[in-house]
Amino acid sequence: MIANKKIKAAALWSGLEALTSSLLSVISIIFLARVLLPEDYGQIATAQVIAALVQMLLSLGLTEAIIQRKDLTREHELSAFWGSVLLAISGVLICGVIALYFYLVGMNKNIPIILLFEAAGVFLNLLMILPTAMLLRNLEMSAFTKRTIFSRLVFFVVAVPLAMNGIGLWSIVFANLSQVLVATLLVFHASRKLLPRGYFFSWKHFYELTSFGIFVMIENVLWSVMSRVFSLLIFSFHGTYALGLFNMATRLTDAVLNILNTVIGRIALPIFSSIQNDLPKLKSAFKKATMIFNFVSMPAFFGIALTCNTWVPLVLGNKWHDAIPVIQVIAVMNGIMFSRMFVGTVMKAIGESKRFLYLSATAAIMTVVAALLTRNMSLVDTLVAWSAARVLITIPLGIYLMWKIFGLNGKEQLMPVCGPIVASLVMAAAIVFSEPLVNFYSGSVIVESITLIVIGAVSYVAVALLLLKFKFMSLKTQ
Repeated sequence: MIANKKIKAAALWSGLEALTSSLLSVISIIFLARVLLPEDYGQIATAQVIAALVQMLLSLGLTEAIIQRKDLTREHELSAFWGSVLLAISGVLICGVIALYFYLVGMNKNIPIILLFEAAGVFLNLLMILPTAMLLRNLEMSAFTKRTIFSRLVFFVVAVPLAMNGIGLWSIVFANLSQVLVATLLVFHASRKLLPRGYFFSWKHFYELTSFGIFVMIENVLWSVMSRVFSLLIFSFHGTYALGLFNMATRLTDAVLNILNTVIGRIALPIFSSIQNDLPKLKSAFKKATMIFNFVSMPAFFGIALTCNTWVPLVLGNKWHDAIPVIQVIAVMNGIMFSRMFVGTVMKAIGESKRFLYLSATAAIMTVVAALLTRNMSLVDTLVAWSAARVLITIPLGIYLMWKIFGLNGKEQLMPVCGPIVASLVMAAAIVFSEPLVNFYSGSVIVESITLIVIGAVSYVAVALLLLKFKFMSLKTQ
């Protein structure tokens, strides 16, 4: 069991990282929107999606396996490290082959070159598997806070001068690689006391880790179909302009999700894993984490959807106006789907990722089907079909699987989100009904945006506090 003092310290460091990361992310998004056209952004996104898929496939779920394993030995650690070296070299070779293919078919002259830069990032990220896992296992979150701040600052130090000199999209490519390089050095430095020394590699120990981790990897790959493979389908069916809109919308909504995931999601697996044998305590932790997460995530996502028509032209510029409906669809979907944030985390903690693959596989299939059926329709139509499939099929299936595997019935799973749903609906009503009046009297887009955000925030906080006061939700310890 992880000590409460260490959990609190990890939460504080994660909170600091979340705040600084979100601020730097917003600045980065605004900077990218001003420097790049949607089509330029789509070219970078295409290469990044391919590199991310290669990295995910080769990671073999080793990070989660190291965190989850109770009897982790020095032999496991060394086998994981030297195995990750081989995986990193393989990642570079695979990205190189794909880049060569793009070059030979002449699909786009920039994507192959960008992909080679991303291949270097794949190599560095795979090398970080063991140090990252050891830091997370020990809840050394201060290391990630420092990594985030310094590596993001390096991004701007490199990107801004290059962009001001007319380098365009290449300023972002060079800056991304510099950011990953600095992040790698910082992570290795922070974990130097946790890492084993010497050379040792055993297929037996490596297999013991990957026999658990590979199912985590498969689950991650299947879920990634809903973002990365889906991005490639958008690129194939709708072009780089549409992919640029989709990727920008995703980055904006992910800026909110990353805050929550940094503070809550990152420390959830180590905590859940530490109490994996105490089922009542684990169920209680799941319900409490779900409630806390949704009280923050739902209003954030729904608020983005309700107000983006006023702040997108102001923040990103008029050339991104077509991204507004894309942002709205993704934000609403995230508000609903991430109410189930900790389902997969619990399954990993109790070692049941293999049985939970049914949900991931179903979600992946529905994503591809939605993209294929709407290939001749608009981007927004494709996103609506994708979102509807995720919500209407995967959520009920996930509730059923949680009941069968974890023993938590539907009512127990849904009760923690009732309060956030009610408060979010009140917030949405307050914004919608006040918008015409605010628009009439404000006379300024900035004033209108700020006023609507304040109205939404005040109404939500008031209702949320009222619900908590009268114990609208009851999260009883089993």
